[in-house]
Amino acid sequence: MAIKTVLGENLQTKSLVEGKKGEVRSAYFEPREDMQPGELLASALGACMLTMVGFMASKRGENVAGTELLVTPHFDEKHSRVVKMALTFVFPSTLTDDQKKFYTRAAQTCPVHNSLREDIEYEVNVK
Repeated sequence: MAIKTVLGENLQTKSLVEGKKGEVRSAYFEPREDMQPGELLASALGACMLTMVGFMASKRGENVAGTELLVTPHFDEKHSRVVKMALTFVFPSTLTDDQKKFYTRAAQTCPVHNSLREDIEYEVNVK
């Protein structure tokens, strides 16, 4: 599977998986409706982490539908790389503290998290 990305005007891009219909767009300059590339990275991390939470819940026969994850990327002074990701997990109120801890740890085993630089700091909050 390859992802094709095309550069348009005003530093806008369109990416799509070959053979698929949906596309992901990014933009750099304001005004913009689309995410910037760093925001897409944070979105990919959030999607991957919640996918892992859902996968683990299905194996355990538990329902975690409605779980939210707020991911805030923090950049260095030059805005040249992500140095920190602030993560806030918001689990359904039906989960126990032990379940929330389990799923928070499980989320951090997702492939996107495992592929990011090891020197990125993670601030994790659980609600």
